[in-house]
Amino acid sequence: MKMLDRQRLNYVDICKALGIILVVLGHTYSISETLYIIIYSFHMPLFFILSGFVYNKEKESQYRI
Repeated sequence: MKMLDRQRLNYVDICKALGIILVVLGHTYSISETLYIIIYSFHMPLFFILSGFVYNKEKESQYRI
């Protein structure tokens, strides 16, 4: 098995944490409609972009049966 020398990217972790906070905030009932629309316009695309950014084909094929 080949070890990949990779380190976590702090800005990716910060963006994911921000996205999680926005999801929680978006699911509360006490926010304004404008803030609700703003949060829901980009929080899911943020997760899709970040997951594609850190995707590793070699790591995925390692777990296939």
